Amino acid sequence: MDGAPGGARDNAELLAAGAVLPPGARDAGASAVDLTARTYRHPVLGEDRVVVRLAAAELGPAEDLAAGFLGLEPHGEPAVVGLGRRQELGFPEWVLVHHPEDGHHALAVVPELDRLARQARTKPKAALDACLELADRLASAVPHFLPVFYEQAARVFLGVENTTYAGQLFARARTSEAQHGLAVDEDRLDAVFLEFALVGALPVKVLTGYGKELAARLAPTEAYERFRRLCVRRTAGGLAPSAQATTELRRLARAAGLSAAEAEQDYLAELLPLPATLRAAEGWWKTH
Repeated sequence: MDGAPGGARDNAELLAAGAVLPPGARDAGASAVDLTARTYRHPVLGEDRVVVRLAAAELGPAEDLAAGFLGLEPHGEPAVVGLGRRQELGFPEWVLVHHPEDGHHALAVVPELDRLARQARTKPKAALDACLELADRLASAVPHFLPVFYEQAARVFLGVENTTYAGQLFARARTSEAQHGLAVDEDRLDAVFLEFALVGALPVKVLTGYGKELAARLAPTEAYERFRRLCVRRTAGGLAPSAQATTELRRLARAAGLSAAEAEQDYLAELLPLPATLRAAEGWWKTH
């Protein structure tokens, strides 16, 4: 695949669709990470049976912690088996790592998420309603679950190619952070915005709104750098650059006291070599 004409675009598109590429595949895009097979043992399973989980190498230590909550112990060194799409810790793993005291509550939700997943393709509205009802119950007892729960539910709908409901649930994840005064991990938030943008679940309007949220929450220079990095990584991942995002980036650059010309030149120097830039709309080129 990676040696064929158009292989760069093919590999990036396969990755965005959820494929696992061979180790070392070229031109897989900025969202590609090594996938490892991690092996675990459990006393109940005996010596001749193991549990194998696929996990991004960069999330390996967190996966080991989550597995340990279930009584699983690492066995042997993880082996790199391919390239996958970068994804943040989901639900319940994030809770098991960051709030182990609530681990049993998180694990109790998993069967309900599994039921939603089975229903999402044939009865999407019923699955969405059940998801929102479950979220209401979580809000009253464990509101800090909500962002990662909504994101995981959004991934369920992405799995059946329902980007509309996935986008709605992603928006609810962000709303829950504000409603419940939850601490925001900026690096994690950047990563999930990129993850959902690359699969087509976030319209450009949502991304530009994120730029405004960064400006309200962070120092001007950090807000600019984070939004700029998101725009570049989005295009590196295969999506054409956006004129609306450029407008927001200029606003953030002005707020940070940067030279508009120099900031734009640096931004374009990163974008122009990327294949997806060639697919930018005419309006984007005129903007520059």
